[in-house]
Amino acid sequence: MDLERIQEVIRMFEASAISEMELEEEGLRMRLKKQHAETIATAAAPAAQPPQSPTAPVAATIPDTILETAPTDEAGDDGLVTIDSPMVGTFFAAPGPGDPAFVKPGDRVDEGQTVCIVEAMKLMNEVVSEFPAVIVKVLVENAEPVEY
Repeated sequence: MDLERIQEVIRMFEASAISEMELEEEGLRMRLKKQHAETIATAAAPAAQPPQSPTAPVAATIPDTILETAPTDEAGDDGLVTIDSPMVGTFFAAPGPGDPAFVKPGDRVDEGQTVCIVEAMKLMNEVVSEFPAVIVKVLVENAEPVEY
């Protein structure tokens, strides 16, 4: 990816309503995030990648949990906001087999409260709510794959 392509991606990102994105192209990974009218761009050095076998296309977004909150700029017409997985991995609703789920429909969650775990590359990553909310529906089943 050359400098012109990077600048084009940044311009398109700034003009969009997207608040955060990650792009991997030609061995270069770029993550963009809007913070108070600023855009922060970071790029990792190209890494050697193993050969990839052809695979079927995967859906672009599989949300983890949907929350009911006060309507915001990011909320849809119904006033609901989703908590998306910050990474590709496997969704787990509970900390371990047989344990109760972190959240279930009807639960109130506070900012910073764990709502699920996403396992990625054998690491368990807690996903936390970025705002207080009420869980309306969990959109995936336990042990299903999720991404952004």
